Amino acid sequence: MASDVDGPDTGTPGDVLWSGRFDGPLHPVIHEFTGSLHFDRRLVRHDLLASLAHARMLRETGILDEEDSDLILSGLSRMLTEVETGRLEVEGPDEDVHSWIERTLVERVGEAGKRLHTARSRNDQTAVALRLYVRERLEDLLAGVAGMQRVLTGQAAAYRKTFLPGYTHLQRGQPVSLAHHLLAHVVALRSDAERLEAAHDSAGVSPLGAGALAGSSFPIDPARCAALLGFDRTFANSMHIVGDRDYVLDAAYACALLLVHLSRWADEIVLWSTREFGFIELDDSVSQGSSIMPQKKNPEAAEILRGKSARAIGNLTALLALVKGLPLTFNSDFQEDKERLFDSLDTADWSLAAAIAIARGVVYRTDAMEAALAGGMLTATELADHLVRRGVPFRTAHHQVGEAVRIAEGAGVELWDLDLETLRACCPMAGDDVHEVLRPEAAVTAHDSPGGPAPGRVLEQLQTADREVAELERWLDDRPDPPIRRAYLEERLLDEVLG
Repeated sequence: MASDVDGPDTGTPGDVLWSGRFDGPLHPVIHEFTGSLHFDRRLVRHDLLASLAHARMLRETGILDEEDSDLILSGLSRMLTEVETGRLEVEGPDEDVHSWIERTLVERVGEAGKRLHTARSRNDQTAVALRLYVRERLEDLLAGVAGMQRVLTGQAAAYRKTFLPGYTHLQRGQPVSLAHHLLAHVVALRSDAERLEAAHDSAGVSPLGAGALAGSSFPIDPARCAALLGFDRTFANSMHIVGDRDYVLDAAYACALLLVHLSRWADEIVLWSTREFGFIELDDSVSQGSSIMPQKKNPEAAEILRGKSARAIGNLTALLALVKGLPLTFNSDFQEDKERLFDSLDTADWSLAAAIAIARGVVYRTDAMEAALAGGMLTATELADHLVRRGVPFRTAHHQVGEAVRIAEGAGVELWDLDLETLRACCPMAGDDVHEVLRPEAAVTAHDSPGGPAPGRVLEQLQTADREVAELERWLDDRPDPPIRRAYLEERLLDEVLG
């Protein structure tokens, strides 16, 4: 921010959209403090699309005549083409991207450009551009989630018969398959996809036509604007929609929890790559070294991925605090939502790309996983269940098996290494076939309950995951551009209108 509080004027009163009410120019410090062009310029495509839809509606309803609307539509479509191809940069002294669009349009098409804002406010203009942007970015994130799921399901399919300890409290608990473990992360990502889709739906309400807060006295057609922009529905209450930022919070929450899930996965990458675990090795392409210790191979990308969740959590907290005390309807506090939202969306997108790269660089050490099956008495629960099947109450069985565990630990062996006589000294009802249920492979196979680690259940989970990811990918493939964009950039219908 400029430190010269007595600096030069920012220009004449006519330089801003609202200058008619004011005699003098805006103080330069206030101009810089309240300006948002430096971050909301990324909404330019979406604002241009919304402006095209608004102008098209004004033409169709007769609010604008054909001569003026032809100039406006032509100017906007050419600006959109130049923005999308990189020939037009958003820059200048304007306070926000909306002012920049109007100024640029007027410079190009003349007085007709000043009619674009008819029956529209910057309140509904800002909201519609941000909603379009959020929906587009959420689709990008959903594609990233599907990509991460594809990597993990591919690995799970290859390791259905690889067994390792499952952990609670970071202590070895019961044996599971590596496939079952990996699919747990796939299911977490599935819930992330559901939240992202819900946020996408939440943003799917067109606010165009709400005006500043009270709609418009012109014969506008909000439903037509919504259809041209590909929104799902129109608003129910003009006051609510201009002051609504629930979709921002929904998107920020979805990003935060997605990053929390990626953080938990990244934490396992860090743990499993240690010498103490040794369950995985990381490819050199996703590892980094030490500046002083030549032997080190550090999982720094996974550590940073783990840390990224803190940004998204902080952004969500900031956004919740931002909106909690605002009266209806629009308040300029909402300007503060964009940088936090943009950061969450950017961080989630970047983190998904990094997670996919890391996941592809994982080499699983199945020998270390197999070795870890010993030393944790992982089939103690199987012994208790065996006794229960033979009529022993579970709590009694639990106590008896605890005694057997103490004996095995004292002898430095596993439960399955104890002979039948020793087992029966603690567990009198142990059957002749007790050793058959104590092997980790048998324990995994026996856990054939829905969602469990038995090979057949894992296959069901894989098939479900593949089907759900394919459905998500089809949904993304079927997402069209806003119809107004196809009309003016792809099908070139404007040329037909203008002859």
